[in-house]
Amino acid sequence: MDRKHYSKPNRSRVSRPSGAIRRTSKTGWNELAPWYAGWAKGGSEYQKRYGIPTTIELLALKKGLRVLDVACGAGALRDAVEKAGAIYTGVDKSPAMIAEAVKAGGKKAQFAVGNITTQPPTGKYDRTAIMFAIQDIDDVAATFKNVGAALVPGGVLVIFMLHPSFRIPRQSGWGNDAARKLTYRRMDRYRTEAAIPLDQQTGKESVTSFFYHRPLQIYTDALAAAGFTITNLKEVYSDRHAVSDSKAYEGEFPHFLAIQAKRA
Repeated sequence: MDRKHYSKPNRSRVSRPSGAIRRTSKTGWNELAPWYAGWAKGGSEYQKRYGIPTTIELLALKKGLRVLDVACGAGALRDAVEKAGAIYTGVDKSPAMIAEAVKAGGKKAQFAVGNITTQPPTGKYDRTAIMFAIQDIDDVAATFKNVGAALVPGGVLVIFMLHPSFRIPRQSGWGNDAARKLTYRRMDRYRTEAAIPLDQQTGKESVTSFFYHRPLQIYTDALAAAGFTITNLKEVYSDRHAVSDSKAYEGEFPHFLAIQAKRA
């Protein structure tokens, strides 16, 4: 990967139906990197139990395939990709995150600093993964366009995310209907796109990151506009126990959503 082809993160204030969301403050991924890498060493619980297995399944890897991990963070997906015999490249806009990924990375892995919303990576890839990261990116239209430019014809993109229909930070949760003796899933909003600030306590300081909520149609429209066809969609359910002594269970509401799409 040629790092000279990447520009510094572009965080201009934009808001349009294509999936770019207005925001007003900088996300501190460089500041979060050491804490995040330690917290999610080798992959967090959700990455190990849900994100990595589902992403690898939908990538349908074979020996020698070139895989691009977009917004790779500390490189949690790398080990599974290399075990499948594929060639791993991770890209992230945060130099500090890439430094952590290099520190933990395998001998064959390649890493580069780059902002996928401003320019496609150099080179061509057979597979691209965006695992637990698309909701950290402020412009999905530009992301899918640049991912498409980096994929070979017929290449596959796999997206793994919190389910936007049921899991929105600060805008969803559990409610209780005492009369029906029922705990239910509560959604305060869905249709309206939003940049939701999340204060992360790193142990030394509080650093703000942003979660970008979008309804499903924003993702499907942006994929179609970038020349992708959705070939598989999986709703992934948590295996937690009941929320309370009621009829509502985690298993009734999908926690995650995985989308497999092929470039025309």
